[in-house]
Amino acid sequence: MSWMITPQQTLSAAKAAGLGKDSLRLGGVAVLTFNKAIVERIGELCGLEEIRWIGPQHHPYAASQVAKQGAYQGRQVTVLVPPMGASPLACVIEDLVVCGAEAIFLACAAWSLGPPVQFGDLIIPSFSVGLDGTSIHYGNTKARISANTRAVEALQEASRARRVTVHVGGNATCEALYRITPEMVKQFREQGCLCMENGEAATLFAVTQALGVPSGALFQPYIDLVKGWDPNRLDERYRATCRLQAEIVLAAGLYL
Repeated sequence: MSWMITPQQTLSAAKAAGLGKDSLRLGGVAVLTFNKAIVERIGELCGLEEIRWIGPQHHPYAASQVAKQGAYQGRQVTVLVPPMGASPLACVIEDLVVCGAEAIFLACAAWSLGPPVQFGDLIIPSFSVGLDGTSIHYGNTKARISANTRAVEALQEASRARRVTVHVGGNATCEALYRITPEMVKQFREQGCLCMENGEAATLFAVTQALGVPSGALFQPYIDLVKGWDPNRLDERYRATCRLQAEIVLAAGLYL
């Protein structure tokens, strides 16, 4: 099928602006996150340095805010802080794949649907359900898509090695935080969901499956939807769990 705008066009724009093949070529594992503590911990473990990659001056829509690169046990690691949301995330994932990324992880926070998940626990989505405006364009026409089995297993193994309380189950999608209802939460819980976010997990799974690259997601709750929003939850325990997320996705990348 022919697309009007492609990641190859974005890549060509970056090359025309002076970025060489070495700057644009990526290998190994890419980690996508919105959390400063995750970036910092990966930086400590991988010796991250800022890189010149696809930036806002090259991108038609969704350039990453941060692009860093290092190595973990001899394996190249790229860390990006993309724009938040499913639609821009899809573009960044396509950009990563066309530049050679071999596996992609999303490590960030999500909204808990209540027990058994507690603050400080981790969640590995094994599937994602619910409507979003992006993953449908990558084959998720039934509003349900499974995660890569090998990635889920790798994240579980890495979590067990660190004796972390981790839950494996469904992730729900809602792109309107202020319009989540108790009925919606109840329905998603009945489908086996543990958490919810705004469509990024479903998009990650759908895009990478369409492109043939393994991917996985690792979430921690920062809101319990049953209890409501409390900014005091973003405390030292939250930051410590961010650091664990960083360690786990790096280890899972080695398993893959």
